[in-house]
Amino acid sequence: MENELSDPTARHRFVRGLPDLSALLSEAAEFRSRRRRPFVVLSYAQSVDGSIAGRRRERIRLSGAESMHLTYSIRARCDVILVGIGTILADDPRLTVKQVDGPHPHPVVLDTRLRTPPAARLLQRPDVRPWLIHAPAAPPERIRRLSRSGADPMPCSAASDGRIDLPALMQALAERAVNSVMVEGGARVITSFLRQRLADVVIVTISPQLVGGLPVIDPGESDRTLDLHIDHPFYQTLGRDLVIWGRPRWTAA
Repeated sequence: MENELSDPTARHRFVRGLPDLSALLSEAAEFRSRRRRPFVVLSYAQSVDGSIAGRRRERIRLSGAESMHLTYSIRARCDVILVGIGTILADDPRLTVKQVDGPHPHPVVLDTRLRTPPAARLLQRPDVRPWLIHAPAAPPERIRRLSRSGADPMPCSAASDGRIDLPALMQALAERAVNSVMVEGGARVITSFLRQRLADVVIVTISPQLVGGLPVIDPGESDRTLDLHIDHPFYQTLGRDLVIWGRPRWTAA
């Protein structure tokens, strides 16, 4: 692991809202140069009981108006927004910035088998061609069809479990001059990034609901615990929601 003193973001131990996050992201290019991967902001909303969606992965409204405004503000500060194919199939999002001034981040979808529908709203955007990250064995016809529909399919090596190799993807994004990535979900994507220890800031919005739905940390993804702590957590109340900000710290492997 790189010496913390050589990491330009290491001196920012506290993350107490958007100004601190902006300071970190202002140094993301240097972070990418040193670490050969983008700076990763993991941001998601969950219920009090840790649910990120309904029991059948159906979408539920978790974030209030104030915390959604925060989400858009974070999006506008990152180069890329990354979600999994499950989010595309369940929510059909556009992954844009609303309510705040700032650019739209470039959309990236982890889509191992290229299941993104050609009619997905994300592919109808006139301003960008989303990167669909797929395994090398994806069917050529799906690649051609999605390319015609407005996407840029991008092959990436697969891990031993058959899913996208996240460290390899982070290196590929760094080679494309991506300095920062905002990871929004869904549950499998969040769990994978945490288990790979690929998060530099964690921002969790907690909605005052008990859902009994899909847990944000998928216990089936690994037989080991995360061993993750949030260093110097900062708690912010936005409307009805509680937002927790912090830098992740993992125990020694």
